[in-house]
Amino acid sequence: MKSLPAELHAKPAAPATLFQYIFQNIFPVIMLVRLYVSGLPGAIVEQLRNPNPINLINPLHWKQLAFNHGFSSILAVADEMYKDMKTPLLRGAYGRVLEVGAGAGNSVGYYDQSKIERLFCLEPCAPLREKLVARLERVGLAKKTTVIPVGLDAKSRHALLEAGIEPESLDTIVLFQVLCSVPNPKAHLEFLQSLLKPGGQVIVFEHVGSKHGFTRTVQNIWNPIWHFNFGGCDINRDSGDWLRDIGGWKQIDLKRPVHETTAEFLPHDIGRLVKA
Repeated sequence: MKSLPAELHAKPAAPATLFQYIFQNIFPVIMLVRLYVSGLPGAIVEQLRNPNPINLINPLHWKQLAFNHGFSSILAVADEMYKDMKTPLLRGAYGRVLEVGAGAGNSVGYYDQSKIERLFCLEPCAPLREKLVARLERVGLAKKTTVIPVGLDAKSRHALLEAGIEPESLDTIVLFQVLCSVPNPKAHLEFLQSLLKPGGQVIVFEHVGSKHGFTRTVQNIWNPIWHFNFGGCDINRDSGDWLRDIGGWKQIDLKRPVHETTAEFLPHDIGRLVKA
């Protein structure tokens, strides 16, 4: 998969061509097919290793197994596509760093390890967490990292405190394609900000809801299907706007990739916010 151009800008998205509208409208079908083609072999093997008549005829169990085995493939494709955009962002992480929803660890190899004092990785999904731990070992960050097996919700705040994450104790928070799947994310943004030291930064790479009426309608139509198949991911959240609107920032620099058009099925907000 070819990496997309790294350039970002703050200009409005370019008008889409007819071909771009057609491609972006079949893009979700392509992603669904890729998820299940990638995940089904592993799901079959797991069913054979753990035979259970009820699970064998339970489509929801099949769906979950396919997701567990196939989603890391989707993450790997996205990582390759956006690596030239991710690299300068993640090289800017420093000090005590919290990565929310670290997934299979696709981002950890981008960090400048000389700048990292301590890395905390939140990841609630056990199959992804296993890959995360393995990748931390491979890139040499395991000794600097605490993996916390929770997601971002009110119940997880105690786990963060136990791991040594207190108010105004972090230098960097990394949010990479995670707010889409956090339940009620707006309820947690001020809490995340409270964990930053003054002058600390949030590094953001989030797909968001389109600002363009037709594409937003397409997102809204697809969202229940996408949410069901992609681990609770919502494609129509205005995550960048929500972060901006909580206030308390002395610097906000959120941009979009130059290649994105008004037809983009998964447009992005990318950049950083610095706490006042």
